[in-house]
Amino acid sequence: MATCKTISQTEAGLEAWQSRKSLTECIRHCLDNKVFNDVTFRVGREQKHVQAHRLILGIRSGVFEAMFYGPLAEQDDIVIPEVEPGIFEQFLRYLYTDDVTVNCASVMGLMYVSKKYDVKTLEQKCLTYLSSSMTSDNACVILEQAHVFDEQELKEKAKTFILENGDAALKSSGVTDLCHECLVKVIQADELEADEQSVFEAVVAWSESACRKQNKDVTSENRRHVLGEAIKHVRFPLLDQKYFVKNVPPTNLLTGTEKFNILAHMVCPDENVSPFNANKRMGVVRRDKIIIQRLTIKQCFICICSTDIDHGIMFSVHQDASLLGFQLYGPYDKITANYDVRAFITDLKTDDVIEGSSVTKSVSVAAGTTTYDVEFPRPLKLSKDKKYNLIVNIDGPRSHCGGSGRSTVQNGSFVCSFFNCQKYKHSNKPNPSTDVTEGQIPGLMFLV
Repeated sequence: MATCKTISQTEAGLEAWQSRKSLTECIRHCLDNKVFNDVTFRVGREQKHVQAHRLILGIRSGVFEAMFYGPLAEQDDIVIPEVEPGIFEQFLRYLYTDDVTVNCASVMGLMYVSKKYDVKTLEQKCLTYLSSSMTSDNACVILEQAHVFDEQELKEKAKTFILENGDAALKSSGVTDLCHECLVKVIQADELEADEQSVFEAVVAWSESACRKQNKDVTSENRRHVLGEAIKHVRFPLLDQKYFVKNVPPTNLLTGTEKFNILAHMVCPDENVSPFNANKRMGVVRRDKIIIQRLTIKQCFICICSTDIDHGIMFSVHQDASLLGFQLYGPYDKITANYDVRAFITDLKTDDVIEGSSVTKSVSVAAGTTTYDVEFPRPLKLSKDKKYNLIVNIDGPRSHCGGSGRSTVQNGSFVCSFFNCQKYKHSNKPNPSTDVTEGQIPGLMFLV
């Protein structure tokens, strides 16, 4: 019986497509040329067919792993109607190659899909882009998206940016993208640096947009209804009297009694204007950012970054201040390094973790970086002369260490003292490896 012999490309005088490619290039080739595909997604409203490989996706995402290899594994085409095909294709390319271009057009879509499939590295790239590209035109959009995605750190940064740049931010088209809750948080803030005319006009624009989004006629009754309590946070008594008379009554957002009470207060400030606020907004209290460098030289020996090793320093400040974050040394080897950083602060007297001090971040650090900053979700208030333990765990490639540490550092009139960190309760690890003279955590960042 004759046998059939398979002739390879090499035997036929042809070179296999794999022969001169790296692993990454081979994987990219399979994605681009639909080689060995075994799963199809139907993406977007048009349900565009996008093909991929279960193994690659399962390796990169725990959600995909469960989807393809779990007890309820999906076998048919997978429909993803809420994601644009272009965004999903960029997402796949990142999973295959780690390459992605995050920009203003793609960031929100990539953020959504990275959260949906639990790809933390891409999610962090999106958060970094949003945080670093904030402007008066997009701050309201970023605030709303941070609210939707429950990204508290980004939410606080966007809110602070809006409060500091109130007039420009409230005049942006993005103000109509705010949900009612975020709108209220902005316009009720005493720290908002904006003319009250900007606040009023933003509220009018928001009410009209909200009516359309809720498929309601744009009437004065409906606009007042969608605004609800938000209307009471416009400080009408602060408006110029002529502006008030010419611009506020035509909107019919206020009742006759409300308009009379406001005008009466403008003429006679002793008249009750409740429920409206007649107090001037104070604006953002400006504070200086101070970096305290406690280690003065970068030493040549290596610091091991492992979940088994904590780094820590005890410190106190000689006046009330807020701790913004801390600095860490970059990679020892000339590589771009990814670090998982976990940190918290304990009260020295109680040994309890201070509320709001916990931070967990994945940080990408470029080759040759001396130090990089890690910020807490919000600045932490510190009391004068009280001692605190800062505990940091860094998991990733080995890093530099510092030396010639100082126990007391002064920047202008601000003074910070350092002490060797004490072992904290509920820890089975040895005392943190950093001390006053050398180690990690080269600097602390304060708001004073």
